[in-house]
Amino acid sequence: EVSTFLIEVKPQKQTVVPKKGKKRARTYQNEIMTYAVNQEKWKSATKWCDHNDMEFKILTEDELGIRF
Repeated sequence: EVSTFLIEVKPQKQTVVPKKGKKRARTYQNEIMTYAVNQEKWKSATKWCDHNDMEFKILTEDELGIRF
């Protein structure tokens, strides 16, 4: 069986909810906005893939075996 995928590659830190910690307010706001935009893109991509017999996957440095 052949499967078709739509793949997006993102840094791991953009795939989880940001934590405030000791970050500056502007940095934290930018991370929140990036996360929110990504969530909406992924929701739309998943819906599009469902209608087109495809599977949506998000890959990070963890899945790609990249170490910094």
